Amino acid sequence: MDKNILSSPSIQTNIKEMKINLTTKNENDINIEEYLSTEPEDMDYDDVIKRDKRTFCQYFYDKLKINQLILSTFLTKEPLRPKPLKILLFILNIDLYFFVNGLFFNEEYISQMFTISNDEGIIPFIERFMDRFFYITLVGVIIGYMIECFFVDEKKVKRIFKREKENITILKYEITRTIKNITNRNNYFILLSFVITIFTLYYVFCFNNIYPSMKGEWIKTNVIIIFSMQALSIIQSFLETSIRFISFKYKSEKIYKISLLLS
Repeated sequence: MDKNILSSPSIQTNIKEMKINLTTKNENDINIEEYLSTEPEDMDYDDVIKRDKRTFCQYFYDKLKINQLILSTFLTKEPLRPKPLKILLFILNIDLYFFVNGLFFNEEYISQMFTISNDEGIIPFIERFMDRFFYITLVGVIIGYMIECFFVDEKKVKRIFKREKENITILKYEITRTIKNITNRNNYFILLSFVITIFTLYYVFCFNNIYPSMKGEWIKTNVIIIFSMQALSIIQSFLETSIRFISFKYKSEKIYKISLLLS
């Protein structure tokens, strides 16, 4: 990069103005220093004890807003994921639960269903469903991680700010590149969501026409899958929170590291 350009009066004036804006909090802007501050989840154990003053309930609620699909969609604000995109992601998750569950209705399972009476109890239904619940959950988790590849981690943007905040020209260039990357990824995600939705709707249409007697069973298992996945996210958040605060009580960094594995 040409040093004469960077040293020109106009560029220097813009740099000074942007530095002021980076350290000033206007009514409608975020405080960039506060935004770039290290999050408690990224701190060392000793720093967490000193600086993270959240109570058990506050931390548990914060983790729920990250891990729980419904809360994450409608309550958590994420600068890199606008609300319409998060709602689209929510619909896609539900859509994939229905699709993946339908894949397990093979000929053997359907033949078994014809030998079961209509007034069966809840216990036989749960036992029958649990045989494949693990595999459905595993497939759902894998698909979830694949979908996350379309989104840029906000920590990456923060690292750019921290690394280049003293050089505004390079910072503007890096942020422009990142914004373009985010826009492209969002467009790819919207296109992929549209394609997947069309395919799954076609699959649902075919499934209901070929196996009309399986509609009730399919809907019941779908409802159980959705509620089970949400319950698992709540349990995960509670376990992480509990282990975290146990580590504080007994002053054990090893226990604290176990809680990080669940985050």
